[in-house]
Amino acid sequence: MKNNQFMEYRIQVLKALEEYKDVRKKANIDDVGLSASVERKASPFVKGHFTLAVVGKMSAGKSTFINAFLGNKNILPTGHFQTTCVLTKIEYAEDESIEIIYGDGHKECIKGDISGKLGKLVAIEDKYSSLPVNDINKLIVKGWSKAKICNPKIIKGMEETSCRAIDKKVLEQYIDSHPKSKVAKEVTIQYPLQEDCKGWRIVDTPGVEAVGGIDIETINFLTAKGKNGGNNVDAIIFLHKGTDNIEDKSINDFVKNIFKTLSDDAKKRIFFVVTNAADETFQNNEEEYMRKAKALFVDPYGIKNDRLIAVDSLMEILYRYVTTEHKDVVSLLKSKTAPDSSWNEQVWRICRSLLRDIEDTLEDADKNVNNENLTAMIQDWSSFAKLRTVLNEFVKTEKTNAYYDFLKTVSEDIKICVDHRKNDIALLQKGTEEMQGQIQALNAAEWEKNLTLGSIRKNFDKNTIKERFAFIDQRIDSKIMDSSASFKDIRREAINLYDLTDEKKATLFAEMASEFNKYVQVGTSKVFFKRPDFEEIEKEATEDSRYKEDVKNTRKVPGMCCDDYEEYTEHAKGDVDEDKKLRLFRTETVRHIRQEANKFKEDIQKEVDTYVSQVNVSLQQAIDDQMSHLSELMEKYKVSSDDQLNAMITQANNEVAVMKQFLNSISKY
Repeated sequence: MKNNQFMEYRIQVLKALEEYKDVRKKANIDDVGLSASVERKASPFVKGHFTLAVVGKMSAGKSTFINAFLGNKNILPTGHFQTTCVLTKIEYAEDESIEIIYGDGHKECIKGDISGKLGKLVAIEDKYSSLPVNDINKLIVKGWSKAKICNPKIIKGMEETSCRAIDKKVLEQYIDSHPKSKVAKEVTIQYPLQEDCKGWRIVDTPGVEAVGGIDIETINFLTAKGKNGGNNVDAIIFLHKGTDNIEDKSINDFVKNIFKTLSDDAKKRIFFVVTNAADETFQNNEEEYMRKAKALFVDPYGIKNDRLIAVDSLMEILYRYVTTEHKDVVSLLKSKTAPDSSWNEQVWRICRSLLRDIEDTLEDADKNVNNENLTAMIQDWSSFAKLRTVLNEFVKTEKTNAYYDFLKTVSEDIKICVDHRKNDIALLQKGTEEMQGQIQALNAAEWEKNLTLGSIRKNFDKNTIKERFAFIDQRIDSKIMDSSASFKDIRREAINLYDLTDEKKATLFAEMASEFNKYVQVGTSKVFFKRPDFEEIEKEATEDSRYKEDVKNTRKVPGMCCDDYEEYTEHAKGDVDEDKKLRLFRTETVRHIRQEANKFKEDIQKEVDTYVSQVNVSLQQAIDDQMSHLSELMEKYKVSSDDQLNAMITQANNEVAVMKQFLNSISKY
């Protein structure tokens, strides 16, 4: 990523922050002012990441895509079947390391050369490649016994979700060899990535089964908010294999299931990326394929057209290899074996086959088959440059407001300091009479303070806060309580409700920040609207909906001369009453949301009241501090000679000049 927009912002923020601290020191500014707010607004750039999550079906090529994006073909293990079934985060660091959190909570950290080690730790063995390992691991971590997991009904459910036949003996072997302590839940990789990936966090989400949706842990990760109030995940790449039939029903169902699960806010951050774009099958039908992809997966979900992109991961890996290692592509084209030990022979054979396709393309166009033309076409076929450009534009859109808000706060703090210093200069020039006048004005400021406080209390009182969040009950009644809503509808609408609540909360605190920041620094709200554990609620609803005994019924049996009737088992003992299950699921979900909503609104009010109280304290403190400062300045004036007074005025003017020079420079950022 030649234009790494996030790192450009990080560099600018670090520079502005350093200059800001330096000018406060040079100008002898000893009050804290807005410095805490400045530090808080700089934190997402200085300590945070731009997080990109990759979502896709099993064998969609997620690991290869991520390796290509990061410019290192060996960071994540790759393979035809399942490779990893855990949330895997890759971040930039000077030193290599892998940290694994297991199902029983213990951590393992590997430092030093990590090449190839992750695959040995978390990759799925070939003999278990037929199993839906994601689902099985979740049950193991939950503490389910082997007997419970191997229950025929559980196995049948996993078979329906994954579209795979499950061998019970293989399943039992997997469970025996994978206790909680060996089931990885989360992996964090730190690696000295190339410069264009600094500041980014790439997340490989667990591969999704054939027709199943994203699991609840991944949904929570994709839709959660970070500590600073921003999105936990900034952008989401939905990966689709370009050699798969774009109109295949299972693929369409798979995509629909995922989009039904994601919140509206998450959908705004989705990119639809088609892989294997250099494959001959895809290239022969590229225009028609992308047209169908747009009609099926982009237009219906409101994804912007420029976020539908076709790339080839192997071409990008090859391009990075030949440019960073300064390889001659003509020689590689002629080579029948992998160029070095870093290449897997099978992967290299595919790359060499693609190189031959490029050679044919150049010859058909009457172009020289030389290193320059081959390298240029490798890059063109990879299309990662286009993807990075679109992503960087998205970063710019997402982070620009936060960046300029940081600069605005820096400027506001220094401007306040300039005004204070100018007032000191005027007082030193006019003498004690002017100082005494300001002291008397401060004595009358108590009345003004009460007026200000009264206005603030009116704008953020209990009734106002109640009105702001009245939509919660309204949406519960109109969306979640809808009798036609399915399980997925209820989950989606609940997540949308939480996202909307987060937005309203952010708006409330932004308004408080705007009105309160003169007196107190308003941070991110620490109150959270607790989300329901949908899986647990559904599990309980399932158990409570099982028939306690066989339900018998009769049905007509046509006969030769007259009809007869027979008794049959309409519902066997242990079967699930799906209608009842849905009703119970809806009822319990609504009960949880209402209960947590009431607590949320109470806690928000307490938090708002705390800030209002802090404003009161701050207003009084400002009066007391200014009174103390004026008294101190008056005493200095009384005992100073004309030369000393002139020196004090000169110093104050110099400090104002330093601050103004900084303000001028910050305006050019």
